[in-house]
Amino acid sequence: MKEYSFTVIITTYNRPDYLLESLKGALSQTVKPKEILVIDDFSSKDYQPVLDQFDRSNFQYIKLKESSGANVARNTGLELATGDIIAFLDDDDVWDDDYLEQHLEALQTADAVTCGFRFLENPEKTRINPIVDITQEVIKNGNKFCGMSGVTCKADLAKKLKFDVELKNSQDWDFFVRITLEGATFVNLPKPIYNYRRGHVSISTEVKSMPIEKVYPRLKAFKKHRTFLGAKAYNERVSEQVLSFIGDKSNKLQWIKVSLQEAGFVATWTALIMRRLMPKLLGKGKASA
Repeated sequence: MKEYSFTVIITTYNRPDYLLESLKGALSQTVKPKEILVIDDFSSKDYQPVLDQFDRSNFQYIKLKESSGANVARNTGLELATGDIIAFLDDDDVWDDDYLEQHLEALQTADAVTCGFRFLENPEKTRINPIVDITQEVIKNGNKFCGMSGVTCKADLAKKLKFDVELKNSQDWDFFVRITLEGATFVNLPKPIYNYRRGHVSISTEVKSMPIEKVYPRLKAFKKHRTFLGAKAYNERVSEQVLSFIGDKSNKLQWIKVSLQEAGFVATWTALIMRRLMPKLLGKGKASA
């Protein structure tokens, strides 16, 4: 087996209690990382009580001078990284002890790796994608694999790609798309080897209550990769995003209008049928989102 060194990049913001768990997991790996970089996105909360519980020689703590978002924090870690492999970890997720070991085995023949996960609040519930080879055609359907806490990538590739700081969402999908566009070997481990924390305020909760004007920035990643997606996949992805949780919104017709403008009739109609919303719009019964 080839010997690769790992740089672990942990991004954190105002969650010192969560960092305590994620950092413990990173330090407990059966394959010890060369370095662990904790990048604090200018938190207002005091991290010192948590940091003092660890031997500071085992990791670096870097606090940014202003809060700029997770992508800037990840890019800062990439600039500082000296390992052969980058392993990304969000502060609210926790790796299994053999997480890096299992990724290392896959990285013998791959350039980047994802994996499945279990929900930290309910470990019996898992999300596992059976697909092993992540190709351009596969990733056109979106990120159906995991967030950045389940991703490792060869350092030269990750440093070349970096993260798009202009994107406020779909950063992981954008990163995945660009991995495939590089012609890199991208594989998935179809088993849960880390714990994902949903958090108190989920993305779905935010989307349900989001004002209509805030949907446009959420389409930026799709617009960026419009040529890659092709017309059909692009329209489907945009319509899915616009009409997400529309059954929970009061101004349904306005959201449908945006979908028609941005994605066209066919994609909008398909999305509505898939969400079983048409009967409700036509007054023929209640349908869910």
